[in-house]
Amino acid sequence: MENAVAKWLETRFRNVQDVKFATTLREMNITYRSHEPDIIIETWMNSRLYVYLIEAEPKSRTMKAILKQNSNANIGTLFIVNSALLPADGETIKIPDWQDDLRVMSLGAIYAYGIVDDELAVMQVNYGETTLRNEYKVWHTLDFPFDAVSVRRREYSTNIKGKWYVGDIASTAFKRRMNAERSRQRFHYRTKTTQEVDIAPADQISAAYLALQIEVGANQKAVKEAFRKLAREYHPDVSDHNKNEAEKRFKEVKDAYDTIKSHRKWK
Repeated sequence: MENAVAKWLETRFRNVQDVKFATTLREMNITYRSHEPDIIIETWMNSRLYVYLIEAEPKSRTMKAILKQNSNANIGTLFIVNSALLPADGETIKIPDWQDDLRVMSLGAIYAYGIVDDELAVMQVNYGETTLRNEYKVWHTLDFPFDAVSVRRREYSTNIKGKWYVGDIASTAFKRRMNAERSRQRFHYRTKTTQEVDIAPADQISAAYLALQIEVGANQKAVKEAFRKLAREYHPDVSDHNKNEAEKRFKEVKDAYDTIKSHRKWK
């Protein structure tokens, strides 16, 4: 039976400027593939992207197998999740492994689809850090613009450890907006209480990467570039942000950078 959501998304992808073509038809010249995509996309940059609609909770090893299969063929992977599987807007949760893998894959959020105002829509489900270990505040971005498609190779060190080609459907401008919002969320949760939080070493390293707004396990060049960018944005002497917030955010960024350098033994 034809997947109505896949057909709807196919039409949406065709309207994105970056996309050369999108189809729900299988590639007949491929004799065997253990995981079939729901949508196949090619961009004007000649990147190929396979989109998978997640209708049931996936296992990390399954997602990693798909990433490996596609990356070996220089093909990007994008998972879009049925929003019914994800936490409700405003909920605070202990994040399960499969959601954490998808969150890390897309730098802090999960792409999802669901019904908004009686119509199908693509949304971004964001996970903001709280002061408690592995606990996240969830909020939904229902006005997701869905106006960009790209494929990039990224390195991960979580359950999906490896260097994989992954797809992205958020524009640079939208990412900046979400990064600013996550920064405000972190600032809110870390300053509303003076209680010190005991963070395990592994979680501390992951939190440091996320504080720099990059994927866990990113290389030295990426870490340094992320630090310099955020340091310029939040340095109290030049920042456009509230001075108190800028000082605390600058310290957080500096501490995160020092934590990663010490952990990776970089000079």
